[in-house]
Parts: sequence; structure tokens; C-alpha cells
Amino acid sequence: MITRSKMMALSLCFCMLLALLPTSGNAKAEVNVAGMTDVVPNPWKQQNIGSPALAGSASYDPGVDQFTVSGAGTDIWGKSDQFNYLYQPWTGDGAIIALVSSQSNSHDFAKAGIMIRETLNPNSKHVDLLLTPSNGFTFQYRTDTGGTSQSIKIASTSPAWIKLERKGNVIKGYVSNNGLNWGDLGNLTLNMNASLYVGLAVTSHNVSNLSTATFDKVKVNATGDVFPPTEPTNLQANRITDTTANISWTASLDDVGVKGYDLYKDNVLTQANVKDTTYTYTGLTPDTTYQFTVKAKDAVGNISNASSPLTVKTTSQTDTQAPTAPTGLVSPSKTSSSVNLTWTASTDNVSVYAYDIYKNGTLAGNTPTTSFNATGLTANTSYTFTVRARDLAGNISAASNALSVKTNPTSSDPYTPEVVANNLETPWAVDFASDGRIFFTERNSGRVRVIVNGKLKSTPVITLGSPFYYMPKSEGGLLGLVLDPNFTTNHYMYIYHSYKTSDNKVANQVVRLKENNNIATVDKVLITNLPGAVYHNGGRLKIGPDNKLYFADGNYGNKDDTLTYLGGKIFRLNLDGTIPSDNPFASSPIYSRGHRNPQGLAWQPGTNRLFASEHGESSKDEINYIQPGNNYGWPKYEGGNQNQPGITPPLIYANGTTWAPSGMTFVTQGPWSGNLLVTNLKGKQIIRMIIGEQNGKPTIKSSDLTYLFVNKYGRIRDIVEAPDGSLYFVTSNNGDKNGDGSPDKLIRLAPNF
Repeated sequence: MITRSKMMALSLCFCMLLALLPTSGNAKAEVNVAGMTDVVPNPWKQQNIGSPALAGSASYDPGVDQFTVSGAGTDIWGKSDQFNYLYQPWTGDGAIIALVSSQSNSHDFAKAGIMIRETLNPNSKHVDLLLTPSNGFTFQYRTDTGGTSQSIKIASTSPAWIKLERKGNVIKGYVSNNGLNWGDLGNLTLNMNASLYVGLAVTSHNVSNLSTATFDKVKVNATGDVFPPTEPTNLQANRITDTTANISWTASLDDVGVKGYDLYKDNVLTQANVKDTTYTYTGLTPDTTYQFTVKAKDAVGNISNASSPLTVKTTSQTDTQAPTAPTGLVSPSKTSSSVNLTWTASTDNVSVYAYDIYKNGTLAGNTPTTSFNATGLTANTSYTFTVRARDLAGNISAASNALSVKTNPTSSDPYTPEVVANNLETPWAVDFASDGRIFFTERNSGRVRVIVNGKLKSTPVITLGSPFYYMPKSEGGLLGLVLDPNFTTNHYMYIYHSYKTSDNKVANQVVRLKENNNIATVDKVLITNLPGAVYHNGGRLKIGPDNKLYFADGNYGNKDDTLTYLGGKIFRLNLDGTIPSDNPFASSPIYSRGHRNPQGLAWQPGTNRLFASEHGESSKDEINYIQPGNNYGWPKYEGGNQNQPGITPPLIYANGTTWAPSGMTFVTQGPWSGNLLVTNLKGKQIIRMIIGEQNGKPTIKSSDLTYLFVNKYGRIRDIVEAPDGSLYFVTSNNGDKNGDGSPDKLIRLAPNF
């Protein structure tokens, strides 16, 4: 969200920019050729292109930095255009940025937006990014003088930020919901004159009526990192002693990226370039009041407004009081090589900072939480554990009660199952934070939930509201989840969910969330309007070894597998929602095609090969090796009927039985290292697959399959490997269309190796 102070700053920057830009002709304000008296500032000019029956007008309100442009005409399309153009001459590289804040609906295909045009003739070469009242954005272009227009479309609604960027002969279009996070809408290589015209275009698509649009915060010749970051918010003190204060804040946003934070104490810069969103001040004076503020800055040095000030008073006396000793030390689970410990939290006159865990009298590790997993132990061996608490001042508590635990004997089973959470509502996807928290989605409720210190928090991380959509006994809802690789610092998580469009259709979208203290808010929609239906919504969401976001959508009841139809595809995006330049199809998020309902994605360690699980029709479920740009057959071919020109056959498929494969993961530790685990819904099992190699390609033989937990837990939806080598999977029995209504669980497979 752009704050009032930020709008004022941008307005000032815009005015300064206009003052610096070169002007041509006389220095007075230009009066448009149709005789309108509305005034716009230099170097802006206005012209009705293509002689529309109704002349347009333009005006500027400097108080709010807003242009109002009216225009009529048949369209901006075909071989000749009719519209009103508010423009200025332009030479070289740069960009035009604007917020389309309103648009009147003279026709569903009326258009308002930004344009780069070679001449002022109606048949000129041009590139534009336009918004329509009812049909979303269109990235249009005419590559030859007098040629026919072409376009790329995407659904969205006003108000919306739009940007056209020119670098040499390459022009790119971007859209944004806040002017900071830009999504790549399309790009074009077009040879135009170095000197051309850039501006705001409006057409009514109706020769008898004008359409009027307002454009806020227009910037021309904007290059590089345009905006400063938003100011940090939610500044708060977490722990205070007589000489220390720990503060934290919610991360800022920037159009390119936040590079650090400057911290101020009593309006004096005391710490520069802090990378995290938390900092501990030391060396403070007891019983003293301080005021802290934080500013964000980006790579080119743009600095945000200051956060709201935080007033903190240190305690009056030196903290010499140690925390109380931890109590209730127990071991809820163990394996042949690990012991899980939990205890009751200590108390302190200020606050507990951390816990130190001792194994046989030697420090084994520490944690800020009340649980710890001691690993690397010897099978069938007794260990004695104690825990001590520490505060910020370094005071250490007495030891907890001593707990003696004997590890399990060496087991022929590499894992021991244990229930982590019960009575869940159709859990769908699981991921881990580096601090030990476990996040997962619940499909039907639209909730992201979290397990902290081994306990499920009753308050959801987020409950999705409108336009989130779930139909009982369907396959849509809140599906995939993955945490950003830099979640520790940026707190981003990504979800895939179904929603209802404005015309009451089911669609799917990928959304980025921002988490703070186990509460998340919607930060950015990365891609929307993916085909949806009652069934076959795909939904798996993963981040690959290349740091790109991969996700899959199904193809239900549609025989179209063209590149313009997004159903039945696996997609690849940058983490900011833009399209990678090395995707197999230019300017497209599509990575592979010809999929019926892919529900699992996993990369093979060592090779970084991507594997996908896919539901077939009446069995014929598939495990595919995904290569960029390849076609995997659906809707024409599936199962063993795929040895066709241009079609990539599966590595293996279910022949005469049904797996309904869903989540999948490669094991990296223990005796199953290198194996692929695939959860099954209808099969009610996990299949362990050994991956072979032949002629430089992976293989899977039916003789190399092992069926685990058959009918023991019911339908199994997802499986992931945790950093400690544990495996976690979730069941899908309660609220699923083929479930038996039994309570759903999150189950840990604790390693015995």
C-alpha cells in the first residue's frame, strides 16, 4: 500500500523530473488541437489520433498528481487506431509508469493505459499496455507500419499500476497491485526510431461516447530502481533489560528489493545495513527512555520514510536474577539414533532468552523454544539430559530434573511412525521453517496452520477470505504451500488456491503471503486466472534448485492443450512472479504441457531432475521425468499409449490398478537415500521407488516398487523430508470426496538410523 507520505514524495519527485526533462517548442502549456481548453504541463501534448467522431480532452490536477484523459473512437486495434493521446517526445531508453485509478465503461473493451508510439499516424508501429473495464489487461503491439495489431491478455481489474520499459529494441510490459512488486506481462523486440512518443491513451470502443480514465503518479523516463521502499511497520520491543532492548519490525516492500535497514536511536543513526528484521541494542543505561525508528533502503540508496517511533524504557536495576529452572522434562518420542525432549517454560523477571541442553553433562545445543531433538545417538544406549534457561543478561538457571532415556535398539525398520497432530481438516501440503516450525494447509477450511515446539497452535496463520472458494466433495480449495528459501529474513510463503471469478467461474491462483509471529497476510498475487473446475485443479507448489517457483494445474473436461490454454500445465516463475527469461516458451510461464492432473513435484538429488506424479483416467497414473518444453500426451495419450512423435512417455504408470498419486519426495538420508516416495490416495499407501539409469536417462521398473503402510492410514496426500531426516506425511480422509470421514493426521516417520 502506498502511504500518503509516500505519495507526496513521489509527487515531488515527479515534479522535479518534469522540470529536468527537455522540452520542445514554446514553453507555454499546450492547448490540444481540437480546441479544448484543459491545460496540461509541459512537455505534455494532446492529439486525437485517427480522427474520432468525438474529440477527447485532458487535464492535470497537481494537488493530487493526477491526469484525467477522455477519448473516443472505434478502438486501438487492427490496422488503424482511433483514440485520444496525451504524449510527450521521447528519445532513448527508459520507462513510463502510471496508476490507472479509474476508468468509465463506455464498452467492455474500452481501453485506457500507456503507450510507446513511433509516429502520431493512426497506422503507426507501437506498443501499449491497456486496461479494459471487463476484460482485463492487454499488452498490444503493431510491429509494422500499417500492419495488424497483436496482443497478450491477462485478467485483472482497476486500479492497477502499469509500466512499459524500453531497452534498445526490447520493450517489456509490467503490471503491479501496489507499484512496488512488478509482474512481467509480456515483452517484444521491435525496431522503432530512437525518437518517438510516449504517453497515455484512451479510447471508448464506441464512436458515440467518450470514455474517461484517471492516471495517478505518472513517471516518464523512469529507469532502474524507481521507488524508495515502504516504511517499516509494526515496530515493537520483544525483550527489555536494564542495558538491552531487542526490537523487531515487519519487512518493507520495494519495486526492486530491500537491501537493508538503518536503525536510529533518539534520531541518531546507530546501526546501518541491518539485514534481518530484528536487532538487539546493548550498552543502554538503566531506567532510561529511548526512542527507536527504522528506515529501509534499496540497492541504489533510495531510503524509505521512518517507521513510527517506538518508545522503550529500560529497567531500573541491573538484572542479576536468573530464570527459574525448567520443569517437566520428558521425552515424548525416541528412535535408535535420536531423542526428542520437551519441558515446561521457565519464568524470569525480564524474559527468558534461550535454553541450553546438556547430554551426559556436556552442552549438546541450545534453542529459544521448549523442545529439542538430540540426534546422532547410539542405538540401545542410555543418555542423561538436563536443561538450563538463560536470560539476556546472561544469568543461568539451575538445571532441570535429570532425565535418563535409552535409545531404541537397532531396528530393521528405518523409521518409527508417530502422530504429530490429529483431528485436522483435509490437510494438503506441508513445509518447514528453519526454526523448526511446521506449516501446512487445510484444503476445505482455507486455513494455513502451524506447529510450534511440537504443538499445533489453535489460531490459524491465515484463513483465506473472498474470493477463496471451496466446493464440498471437490478437489479445489487451499492446496499447495512452500516457504521462501529466505523465509528466515523475508517471511514469504507461497500458496496455491481456488477462487471464484467475477463472472462466477472457478479459477486458481498463486499468492505470496507475508508471515510475522505466526500470522500471515496476503502480500501479492503472482499469477491468477489459471483454469479451475470441480476436479483436477493440480495445486502442488515447490521451489526448485534453481530458486524458481514451480506449480501445476490440471485439465478437467477440456480437450485444448494449446499454449494459450493454461490448463494441464506445469509452470515456472521467478519468486517475484515475473517470467524467467530462459523458460522454454518465450514470455510464457509454461514449463511443460500435456498433463491431466499433476499433484506431485520433486527434484532428484545430485542430478536436479524434476519428477512429477499425475492422475490418469481409470488407472494409468503416471510418474514423469519433466523436461522443459516437453509434451506429456494428455488429452490424446496416456499410460502406455504415448510412444508417439513429440510425446514424452512416463517413466512408469499404474497398469490395471489405481494409485491416485499425490505428493512425492526424494529421500536424502538413511537406507532409503536416493529413493522416491510417492503418496497414494485411492491406493491408501506410500510407494517407495528405486530410480535407475539407462542411456543417460532415469528409469523406474515395476519390480523396484515397495508398498508401505498399505491401508494403515487411509488416503495419503503429501510427504516431505525434514532437515533432520524425518519424513512427514498427511492423510486425506475427513472431507475428501472419497474419504471415510476418519480424523486426518500429520504423521512423523522418525529415523532409526
